Amino acid sequence: MLFQKLIKLYKMKKTTILISLFFTVFVFSQTENEVKFKNGVEFYNGGDYLNAIDQFNEILIKGEHSVELYFNLANSYYKVNDIPNSILYYEKALKIDPKNLDVINNLKYSQNMLIDKIELLPTDQLSNILIKISNIFSINQWLSIGIIASYIFLILFILYYFKRDSNSKKKYFTFSSILFCISILFILTGITKFENQQTKIEAIIFDKKIDFRTEPNYRSEIQFNLHEGTKVKIKEELNDWVLVELSNGSNGWLELRSIKKIN
Repeated sequence: MLFQKLIKLYKMKKTTILISLFFTVFVFSQTENEVKFKNGVEFYNGGDYLNAIDQFNEILIKGEHSVELYFNLANSYYKVNDIPNSILYYEKALKIDPKNLDVINNLKYSQNMLIDKIELLPTDQLSNILIKISNIFSINQWLSIGIIASYIFLILFILYYFKRDSNSKKKYFTFSSILFCISILFILTGITKFENQQTKIEAIIFDKKIDFRTEPNYRSEIQFNLHEGTKVKIKEELNDWVLVELSNGSNGWLELRSIKKIN
């Protein structure tokens, strides 16, 4: 019995040590990243943009991602005239927060530096309205509001079930029905937006100049040339080639090595 108790105590202590070690590493990692971010901002404000880039990239390597980190990294790249990287990280920031005006405005400055001026493919009015509505909230916000509404619906439905008074039952039924519809609408919108984001893989061209070809080989016809910083939508990958679509609807093949994916 004593031996078993000692074994049990040892296991408890071992678990406690492991939890404490994990917590210590986590806190240290957070503190270290905060220091690096602060250093990066100070380097940026002091005009030392290359060191700022190094600090922000070290945080990325550790697996931390945020709008603030991408935004500051993009700003630093813009200052050293690295337009492709600045656009890449502004776009990454917008994936997290599509309504961030600071990111949107700075992205426009970077896009003004591009050689390729590609017009957007016209979209119908209904599609524009749906896109604007879906961009009101992020994916997490759509899902969170939907889940909260579903919990409130359950509470109201339970109250409706146990109420004896007909007027009260009618009110609870009406409110619970409305919340049920809201929860379904918000959850479905969040799921749809998530699925669209997963299937819509976009990338930025990093080659100074790249051939936009009709087929995935060097013998195929060159439709025209594209330049660094241009955003493309990936439709298919084949060995060392990638089929992309431009914002004007044009399709063609690029060398895979010439692009970096946004998401």
